Amino acid sequence: MKGKFKDPLILHDPCQIVRRGGVLQAPEPLIEQVAENYIPIVDKQKWNWCCGGGGGASAIHTEEAEALRAKVFQIKKRQIEEAGVKTMVTFCANCRIVIEEGFDHYEMDTKLLGLTELLAEHLGSDDANSASALP
Repeated sequence: MKGKFKDPLILHDPCQIVRRGGVLQAPEPLIEQVAENYIPIVDKQKWNWCCGGGGGASAIHTEEAEALRAKVFQIKKRQIEEAGVKTMVTFCANCRIVIEEGFDHYEMDTKLLGLTELLAEHLGSDDANSASALP
């Protein structure tokens, strides 16, 4: 392990993967292995709020759709502010795009990381060698 991620962070559970796909518990134990200050979000897993891109809204490029995404993102913004963090993790490319747009729209000083990116950045060569030695 290269060392744990030090800054406080929260996880955005993507609707399609969590609610529709049923991936509820897997991300948290992974994050806890590489992050010192993981803060479970209040409304998590299947109860988490959409980032604003659900239902195909992320693919619609009209002023009305952009306004809707920005309005819905206010809930995500509130979750970040209430947790008092400057870093959020997600594991959906669609959510990542919409969340980054929300950060820009509300001029938030918040970093967004992909789960794979976070894990890869904090796994060291010793971990990789150990994994390759497994049967």
